[in-house]
Amino acid sequence: MKFIKVAKPYDRLYTTEKTTCIMYSPRISGKSYAMGQLVYVWANKYPKHDIVVTRAHYNSLEDSLYNEILAFAADIGDGRFYTGKTSPLRIETRKGNTIYFKGIGGSDYSRSKGFKGSKPISLIICDEAQQLKDEQSLRQAIATFIRSVDAEIDARIVIAGNPEMVKAHWWNAYCRKYRFAGVYEFIDANYLSIKKYLSSVTLEEIETERKFNPLMYKFLYLGELDELAGGAYGQFKRDRHYISVEEWRKETAGQRLSYIVWGGDGAITNDSTGIVPIAIYSNGQGFVLERFYYSPPETGIVLAPSQISELICEYVEKMCKKYDIYTEHVGSYFAVDCAAADLVTQLRYNINGYHIVKGFTGKNIIKNNAVVNNCFAKNMLKIVNFGGYYDFYKRKFVPTTADTEPLVYQLESVTWKNYKLDPEIPNDYTDALTYGANVYFNNPDNLYLPKRSVFYE
Repeated sequence: MKFIKVAKPYDRLYTTEKTTCIMYSPRISGKSYAMGQLVYVWANKYPKHDIVVTRAHYNSLEDSLYNEILAFAADIGDGRFYTGKTSPLRIETRKGNTIYFKGIGGSDYSRSKGFKGSKPISLIICDEAQQLKDEQSLRQAIATFIRSVDAEIDARIVIAGNPEMVKAHWWNAYCRKYRFAGVYEFIDANYLSIKKYLSSVTLEEIETERKFNPLMYKFLYLGELDELAGGAYGQFKRDRHYISVEEWRKETAGQRLSYIVWGGDGAITNDSTGIVPIAIYSNGQGFVLERFYYSPPETGIVLAPSQISELICEYVEKMCKKYDIYTEHVGSYFAVDCAAADLVTQLRYNINGYHIVKGFTGKNIIKNNAVVNNCFAKNMLKIVNFGGYYDFYKRKFVPTTADTEPLVYQLESVTWKNYKLDPEIPNDYTDALTYGANVYFNNPDNLYLPKRSVFYE
């Protein structure tokens, strides 16, 4: 094998101790060239193993990495190492291994399940991951190919994709989530990483974009996302509405806690249960206090309504004690999704009779959502960052950041689709917030009352 010089930060593809690497980088960042290099190195390093290259659309593979792989070998003077084949698309190497090309997009999650190579796999590449319809498509494809990966060698799974302009796009959310988890190697690059390899024409075009269209420059060439374009809760801005405990105490100094409205969304099948309490202070502002989260997809257990209501009652009693709800005669109202009728019934039966428990029935998705966006726009609703939340099922505190806090995560992920919230994106906690906010803020006076104008912009 010829000597290969690898540009930083792509050298981490070879040195990392983690199996999976994610390239979350904008255009002209050198991803394709780096993957062409990696295929050549791994094909030589593991001649008794095959390689799989995937993309959402099979028809676009030949014009992308297929040609990139062949071109790289030709550029370093080893073009005869590869022999390109079509029908089906594949590349055979001089050492006897094969590079397969597979389409993994479309509506059928199982379309890749029939893959069976003749040798174990050393490298899996998913190119342009953002073109897949959702995370499930990626997961299903990886699950298919990973069965053939040889655990005895230094195998790699490389997932590459460009940031999407809609911040709520699943690929953006996926990368935010797993970057925090720390289980994958993230390789971040942009055109500045490979600037010395770019032509003067390319650099001039990028510079023109920077001068005359700075927002598009940031998106296309730096991968920076400024706004929540397309997001259902587009007025939510984490720098304004996700505040520290210190900020919350400062803003509520001298104010009395008047009401607490507990918005709730209960799991109907395997979705999540959330209780989002909005504390309404005497100045009319609302602050979201400690949240209750229970996610069956994470625990693998769907609790019965009676079981989940017991956990909620325990949570509510702790909250009431902490905030003197009973002793200070703070009004308390539960607005729980009427579709979770069993949970509503159980709460009415189990919870302290001090609380009013109602099923939220006035569900007009667009109007209800508009109320929440109006609250954020008027600066009348903020979420307090407690550094995490207590998991009443696992009996432990779960630390979070702004990227992994469940409510904030959903506020930045939920999108519209055909005038409805996209059903593919979890929205249990944002629904809970929406129900609670609408109990109080759907009255225009509670948003626009003149004497309260000092508290919002």
